[in-house]
Amino acid sequence: MENKSLLFAEFSAISREEWMAKIEKDLKGKALETLNWESEPGLELPPLHHSTDSIPANVVADDRRQNQWEIGQLISVSNLKEANRAVINNLAGGVNALQFQIETPLTVAELNVLLKDVIPSYISLHFEWKRADFPIQAFWANLSHYLTEQDNQGTAAQGSFLWEPATRNIDLQLATKLFSQTGAHNFQFITITSQETSGSSIEELASLVGRGQAHISKLQDLGIAPQDSAKHIQFSLSIGNTFFLEIAKIRALKLLWANVLAAYQVPSLAANINAYTSAPETGEDPYHFMIQSATQAMSAVMGGANRLFVTPADHGSATADNRFRDNPDFGPRIARNVQHLLQMESFLDRVIDPGAGSYYIENLTQQLATKAWVLFQENAL
Repeated sequence: MENKSLLFAEFSAISREEWMAKIEKDLKGKALETLNWESEPGLELPPLHHSTDSIPANVVADDRRQNQWEIGQLISVSNLKEANRAVINNLAGGVNALQFQIETPLTVAELNVLLKDVIPSYISLHFEWKRADFPIQAFWANLSHYLTEQDNQGTAAQGSFLWEPATRNIDLQLATKLFSQTGAHNFQFITITSQETSGSSIEELASLVGRGQAHISKLQDLGIAPQDSAKHIQFSLSIGNTFFLEIAKIRALKLLWANVLAAYQVPSLAANINAYTSAPETGEDPYHFMIQSATQAMSAVMGGANRLFVTPADHGSATADNRFRDNPDFGPRIARNVQHLLQMESFLDRVIDPGAGSYYIENLTQQLATKAWVLFQENAL
């Protein structure tokens, strides 16, 4: 379609050759390659991207009509009534994804206290625990019973367990039992989490995809079809400070996971991704941390995360600032409002893939995906 914008009529297009001539003149004989940026080992990017370059369009099938993501909040559960107050306060503040950090499997009665005045089908519920011997099946029995009791409108509850069975047969057999007990509820029981290592983004992506594929393969050996196991798998990513790299990393993960599912002949099923901003360090300036969290949040949603958890600046009592100390909800409120601003003022939820068409982001996405895929294949041999 012809572009009739006066802006394009006013400014004529500049060819790649014209750009190169100007750059070579300014560099005074210095090679253009000396300006290449190595964001991390194995990932080098040129300083110039032009529309005539062969830049791939990294399109991943996604059933979302817009770039909608859920606003998440972590809730530590030690005292049920206090946790419930935090739940109600966060829901009133616009949160629609709650992640509970629990130590023991909650009973139906305890779930009624924790989720008092909450309609589960309106939000998503996520649970994590640290104990290796956590009785997952018993907890799911209680949770599913509770959710069925609360379902007055015939609407399925949604959520997940932050649990990675690895490849131990005893855990995978437990996973198969959970799959058969979901009923009408839409829960993902396997979460592939990015591990805290000093490795590169390429290694991180290869590990995530490799572990996800290993689960599908092992579960297939136990009689679970790939299309059934894939819908119970999600990914959990920690978001760093390298703005464009983090956007591209999420987009690359979607491409890689689509490749894995295609190999199993699973119809297009986009990767489901939880994103978490970093936690403040002890003594860190809380206001600097707020800005850092905001840029990390932008990376997550522009990359296409399904839900985002922004860490409050006073997380873990990392600051003694009076404004936080005298008002315990100040940190969580600012963390929530970051996401409201990204949705209601920046409108980042209205475009499915805000980074699409950017020569730089597309190139970075392709490099990450290509190199991570090669490493994934090498590791699988």
